[in-house]
Amino acid sequence: MNPGRREEIAGLSPSDIVEIEGIWCFSIEDSELRRIKNLSSRRMIPIHSHLIDLGFLDHVRKANSTNEISLFPDLYEAGNNAFGRKVGRRMRQIIDQELGTEGKNLSFHSLRHYVQNQLDHTGVDDKFVRDIIGHEGKDIHDKVYRKSAPLTDLAQAIEQLLKVI
Repeated sequence: MNPGRREEIAGLSPSDIVEIEGIWCFSIEDSELRRIKNLSSRRMIPIHSHLIDLGFLDHVRKANSTNEISLFPDLYEAGNNAFGRKVGRRMRQIIDQELGTEGKNLSFHSLRHYVQNQLDHTGVDDKFVRDIIGHEGKDIHDKVYRKSAPLTDLAQAIEQLLKVI
């Protein structure tokens, strides 16, 4: 489960997967593969343990060993300079397949809403949720002076998300 935006996820490169203080994270920053939406979008998102259990780090190692620029090279659309459309289409297929008519109004962006709602409902501090989602703070203090929460706190928050596979 990743609360990133379509382009943030689809534009990940192997070097965007980093281990900091024993916590594996997605490093979301501007890169040659993607642009971030705003300064709040620049962040570290701890990787849920379930994604690691499913072999995500093996995928990263394989991409590194073959010198792939992108973790998901099949998502690139020549002449488009964008990755998001294919991610959106593929997610739409998965939603249709898994949820049928119950998922007819859901999109890739629905995952971000799901993550935000799940974190809110499990009592995760709103500031942690904003750090994970990449939303700006509510007041000048949050926008200008506040630093991101410690990764250990964000990792605990991410682990509140259900295993959906």
